[in-house]
Amino acid sequence: MKPRRDILRDQEREIVGLLLAKYGSTDWTVTLAWVLANPAAEVNPNVLMIPLSLAQAHLFRWRALADASDLEAAVSWGEWAAEHHEAWGERWLSPLVVCYLELTSRALVAETAGGDLAARAAAVRASALAIDAEEADARLSNAYPFLPLDSSQGGDSKAEEDAWESALLASAANALPDSEHVSAWNQKARQLAYDSITVASDPPDLAGVKTTTVRDDFSLPNHGFVPNEYYTAATINLLSTGALLYHLAGRPIPAEFSHHVPDLLAAYRAHVDSQFRWTMPCDEGDATLFPLAISEGVDLEREVVAAKFAAGFLWRPGGPVSTIGAGDDLWDAIQDSKTVEQYLVGSYFWHWED
Repeated sequence: MKPRRDILRDQEREIVGLLLAKYGSTDWTVTLAWVLANPAAEVNPNVLMIPLSLAQAHLFRWRALADASDLEAAVSWGEWAAEHHEAWGERWLSPLVVCYLELTSRALVAETAGGDLAARAAAVRASALAIDAEEADARLSNAYPFLPLDSSQGGDSKAEEDAWESALLASAANALPDSEHVSAWNQKARQLAYDSITVASDPPDLAGVKTTTVRDDFSLPNHGFVPNEYYTAATINLLSTGALLYHLAGRPIPAEFSHHVPDLLAAYRAHVDSQFRWTMPCDEGDATLFPLAISEGVDLEREVVAAKFAAGFLWRPGGPVSTIGAGDDLWDAIQDSKTVEQYLVGSYFWHWED
C-alpha cells in the first residue's frame, strides 16, 4: 500500500493538474489585452492569479512528463506576470500576487537551472524581487492596519486586508534578507499579522495600535454575512502564506502569524459539515479550498484534499474552456486559479518545495 504521505502528494498534484485540463488550451488573448488596456482596473490582480497558477500547473506537468513545452509555457506565464507590474501592482489586491510571483519565480529558477531557459527565469526572479521590495516599501506607513480599527461590528472586517499586507511584507523580509529595509518589513509583517485576528479584549499590537477585526465568538463579518466563512478561511490562508515564507527561508515563524488562528479556525470548522459544505449562508464558495496545513495538521489536510480530489474539479465542474470573455466565465477562471494557489500555499509547499 502506498504511504499516506505519498497519497496526499499525488492527490494534490492531480488537483493542480485540473487547471490545465480545463484551461490548458484556452485562448487568453482577449482577457490579457483588456488588462493591459485598463492598467488601473482594481480587478487586475485577481486576473493575474490565472497566469501564475497556469505557470505552476505547467511546472507540475513538466516534472511529471519532462515535456519541454511545459517548461517553456511556465516561464512564459511567469514573464507575463513579472513584466506587467504596472497593470496590477500597488493596489488593494496586489499582495497575494506579489507573494505568488515570488514563489513561482523561485520555482522557475530551480527548474531551468543549467538549461536554455535559465536566463529568462533569472530575469523573472529579478523582477519579482524588485516588485517585492517596491510593494513592501509602500506598506511602511500609518495607512496600515486598515481603517476602521474596529471593523468587527459592521459588515466588512479588515481581517483579510491586514492579513494580505502581512503576507506581502513577510515575502520581502524573507526573499531579500540583505536589504536595508528587512528589519522594518519584518516588524510591519508581525504587526499586521497580529492585527489580522483581534477581539475586543486583545491588547494593542507591537506598534501600540489597537484593532478589533472579529467578534468575541470569532465571527468574522464580511459583505454583510456574519460570519462570512469564505473570508474567514481566506484570512487564515493568508496568515499561513506569511508563515510559509518564513518556513521556506528556514527562519522561525513569528508568533504573530498564529495569533488567534486556532480560535478562528475552530469557529470556522463549526460551520463546515461532513461533506465540506458551509452551513451558514455566505459568499459563494467551497470549503474544500482550504487545507490549512499550519492550523490543524496533516489529518485535516488529508481529509480535505481527499474530498477535493474525489470531486474532480476546482471551483465549479466544467469541461475544457476554449475562450474566455468577461463575466461568470472569467470569475470561474480566477477562482479556479485561486484554488490552485490555496492548495499550494495552504498545504503542498509546507511539505514539498518542488
